[in-house]
Amino acid sequence: MRTARHWLLAFGLIGAAFAPAAAQGTDPKAEIAKAKPKDFPTQPIEITVVYPAGGGMDINGRLVARFMEKWGGDRVLVNNRTGGAGLVGHTWLATQAPKDGYSVGVIANFIFADGMLRSNKRWSHTDVEPLTYLNSEGLNLVVNRDGPFKDKSLKDLLALAKEKPGTVRFGTVPGSMYDYMIDQVESESGAKFLRVPFQGGAPGIAALLGNNIDIGIGFWGEVSSYLEAKRLVPIAVSSAETSPFIPDAPTLAAILGNKDVVWVATRWAAVPKGVPADRKAYLAAVLNAAAADPDLQEEFRKLGSVPDPAIDTPAKAAERLDRLAELEREFYAKTGRLK
Repeated sequence: MRTARHWLLAFGLIGAAFAPAAAQGTDPKAEIAKAKPKDFPTQPIEITVVYPAGGGMDINGRLVARFMEKWGGDRVLVNNRTGGAGLVGHTWLATQAPKDGYSVGVIANFIFADGMLRSNKRWSHTDVEPLTYLNSEGLNLVVNRDGPFKDKSLKDLLALAKEKPGTVRFGTVPGSMYDYMIDQVESESGAKFLRVPFQGGAPGIAALLGNNIDIGIGFWGEVSSYLEAKRLVPIAVSSAETSPFIPDAPTLAAILGNKDVVWVATRWAAVPKGVPADRKAYLAAVLNAAAADPDLQEEFRKLGSVPDPAIDTPAKAAERLDRLAELEREFYAKTGRLK
């Protein structure tokens, strides 16, 4: 079965090196000035994030907005267009967003599942055009330090969920890699969880803090402050290797004895198909300069994310993402989700 691990290994994202902008051999400021249209922008550019404020995608979107302002000098606003665990925002970007360059999405590979499985074939990820690759990141599985399972490992919880199906409450985002990861965990272990749906990772973590669920899933930016405050306990990570931030937390692959149980998010910036070429070129110049900025790369590292400076053009980003989408399509077909 192909999973996110295959995507990372196949395309070199595991252990990707960090490179300063200067290494690319171009002057970003000059490229931006050369690409800037005479009539654009004349109003703020809007970054659309399809998940709730405070979550991993929102944090990434706001970082991108800040560094776009730094490099382009234009005002950039962030709008959280939420609903349907991402489906509402993805559908808007693919079918309704203005094609004038003022609507930019900061999105992740969750859009593949929405386009393939949940949109009823109304649209696909190809209805938005990638401009800049941003980063990739695994998920963190955590429990409440003041909850009933504070002293339990994931192996303990798997045994309990196998012995008493439906008694361990697992937060998830329906129709996303959260759900698919839980599918694999259940398949490999024989456990059966009670899945509690949320619009994104951050609301699930909030529910975990209130002991309304037993296991939460979040990106590093969603859980790090609670781990530092000793309110949460890490029990596993979904990446191929242990996290440098929480090295004591084992990988799902190690716990289950299956190297394929690995899931990561891949993030990029995109615009609706049909944006005028000159505006698209300008946005790409600004976004690529922002993505290559060492300060933004450092911010990504603090979030537990891995940028890839080698993907430095819209064409390279499109090629990478099309191949990832095809591998995801294969996964859905093999698991009976896609007919």
